[in-house]
Amino acid sequence: MNNDFVNKALESARSLQQTVADAATKGAEQAKPLVADAVAKAQDLQKTIVEQAPQYGEAAQAHLQTAKGHLSTFISTAQDVLAKGAAGAQASLTPLAENARHAVHQAAKAVTEATAPKPPVPPAS
Repeated sequence: MNNDFVNKALESARSLQQTVADAATKGAEQAKPLVADAVAKAQDLQKTIVEQAPQYGEAAQAHLQTAKGHLSTFISTAQDVLAKGAAGAQASLTPLAENARHAVHQAAKAVTEATAPKPPVPPAS
């Protein structure tokens, strides 16, 4: 298994989740740089998933595709938060945090699936 992929994906996911949690606790203006940083982290995680996904089995592929979808939604929503400015940003941070949570959960699930030992194939009779 590609331990670099596993480590990078999990670290990126944890970092993204922490950054979004920090943004949600800040005021709208203070959150803007954190949201921008979260977008960069989400894009990095998405790129890692796209590059590594073909190497893993069907179950992991499904989780990776779901994670990729959540990350796309997160990136789009976060960019909208940044465009809205201070007034609209605060109201958008809670759903943004929830979307990040879903993306991180799916990415972790995919990494777990991709690295799980495969059951032995029964001998042919």
